[in-house]
Amino acid sequence: MRLMNGRRLTGIVAASATAAIALAACSGTSTDGPSSSAAGSDQPGDVAKDSLVLAMSQDIEGFDPRVQPGYQNWPADAVWDKLVRCDSTANLTPGIAESWEILPDNMGITAHLREGLTFSDGSVLDAEDIKANYEYWGAPESARSADYADLTYDIPDPLTITLTWPEPQVLINTLTCDIPITSADYLASGDFLDEPLGSGPYVIDMAKTTVGSEYVFTKRDDYYDADNYPYANLTVKVLDNEAAMVSALKTGQVAGGLVTDQSRAEAEASGLEIKDFQGQTVRILLTDHNGDVYPAIGDVRVRQAMNMVFDKQAIADSIYLGNAEPTAQYFRKGTDAYIDGLEDPYPMDIEKAKALMAEAGYADGFDIELPSLDGHLAHIMPYVIQQLGEINIRATEKVLSGANAIEDLLSGTYPVILFELGNLGDSTFQIYVEDYPDGWWNVSHQPDEYVDSRYEQLATASPEEGKVLEQEINQYTIDNAWQVPLVFKGTHFAYDADLVSVPTDSDIEALAPKLRDFK
Repeated sequence: MRLMNGRRLTGIVAASATAAIALAACSGTSTDGPSSSAAGSDQPGDVAKDSLVLAMSQDIEGFDPRVQPGYQNWPADAVWDKLVRCDSTANLTPGIAESWEILPDNMGITAHLREGLTFSDGSVLDAEDIKANYEYWGAPESARSADYADLTYDIPDPLTITLTWPEPQVLINTLTCDIPITSADYLASGDFLDEPLGSGPYVIDMAKTTVGSEYVFTKRDDYYDADNYPYANLTVKVLDNEAAMVSALKTGQVAGGLVTDQSRAEAEASGLEIKDFQGQTVRILLTDHNGDVYPAIGDVRVRQAMNMVFDKQAIADSIYLGNAEPTAQYFRKGTDAYIDGLEDPYPMDIEKAKALMAEAGYADGFDIELPSLDGHLAHIMPYVIQQLGEINIRATEKVLSGANAIEDLLSGTYPVILFELGNLGDSTFQIYVEDYPDGWWNVSHQPDEYVDSRYEQLATASPEEGKVLEQEINQYTIDNAWQVPLVFKGTHFAYDADLVSVPTDSDIEALAPKLRDFK
C-alpha cells in the first residue's frame, strides 16, 4: 500500500543543500526596551519593537508560493499564513484554522476557519481560498503535485473545509501544515508572481523593496496573532557574503543572521548572542543494501566496517571546530525515533574493521565514487577518503555541478553519499525521506520488508505505538548499518540581544528561527 505520494524534492533538498553550503509559543506584547535605531528604525530613540532588520544568507526564489525555500525564509513567514502550523516536532498548532479534526486512519482533516479573516488587500478569506491553494499545489506544474492531486474537498459552509486523501497518510501533519495560503482570485489572476498577497502578519511594501537585495514589510495590526509579531516594521536584507554578514551584525546594521562555523567565534567575541541549532547529521548514506551497484555494500559486515574507521570526536573538535557532537544515530534528539542512551555499537577500531572486511571477502577492498556538490564538503571529504582507505576502500570524489547537480546526486547512480543532511523534527518524515523506498534520499529505492511494514503501520498507530515502531526502525537501520552517522551539527544564528530576543524554536528543520520566534 502506498501511503504517501512522492514529496517535492527540489525545494526541500535545495534548502538542505544550501544550508550545508552556506554554513561550512506565546509571548507578551511589551514594547519596553532599548532603542532599536541601529536595527533600522526610522527615528533615533524609537523603542525596540519599532523595527526588526534581519539578514538572510540566500535570496528567496520569487513570489510563487509553491517555490519557496523553508530555510531562513522570513519573507514567506511575513506575508503568508497556513491552514494549520507545525511546531518544531510537527505537532499541529492553530493557524487560519482555530480548530480541526484529523479523519480516521489519517485520511484527511476537517478544519474550522477563524471568522473575519482577510487578505492584505481587504478581501475575505474563506474555505474556497483554502481549496484553491491546495488545488494549485496539486496541479501538474507543481513539483509536489503527487501529494495533493487526488484530494477531494467538502465545504459545507464558508468557514469549514474537509480535505480527504484516497488512502491513509502517514505524514498527515506535514501535508496539512505545509501550504502557504493566498487568495483564490489572486491565483486565478496570474499576477501573483510580481507581488505576494497573503493573510499573514505583515504586508510587503513594494515601493521600498528591492528584489534580490532588500524586502520591506509593514505589520498588519488586525492580524489575529499580532501579539506574537511585536515589530511594527520588518526588513530582510540579502547578505550572501560572509564578511558582509559578520560586519553588518557587528555594526548593528542588522539585528540577526546566520554565521558559519568559521565566523561563530568572531561573532561571539564581538558581544553577539549565538543561538545554535543542531538540525543536521553529517553521515554517509549506504543505500545499496542489495549490492546492485557495489556488491560489497550489500554485505552488512562491510557496512559495519565502514562505521568503525572514523574518530567522531576528532571530527567534531577539529573539522567542525567544536561546533558538533559525535553520534551513533542520525535522528534528532527528542524525536520519536531517537533512542535515548544508545551506545555507539561501532566505536573506532581499525583492526576489527579490517577483520570484518576479510571475513566478508573484501580484504583487498574495492573502488567507489563519493559524489559532492561543487564546493561542498571540502572540509571533511579528504578525511573520509583517507579513513576509508584504512580498510582498502578506494574512494574517489565525484564533483557534481550545474543545474542538474541535485538531480544527479539523487539519481541512484551514486548509492554511497557523504552529506550534511537534515535531521528533521518530524522523525516519521525523516524515515520516509531516507529509509522508505519512495524517499528521495534513499537513492537506491530498495524495498525492505522490516522497515516498510513498520512505516506503513504508522498511518493508523497510536502515538505510543508509533514511537515504538519508529525506534524499531532506527535500531534496525543501526544494526544493519544503513548509514555511517558521524556528528550532529547545525547552524549558528548570531543576534544583538539589545535589538531582539529569540526565546523559542519553531523550525521543524532546526536551521534558523522562524519569524514568530523573534521577540
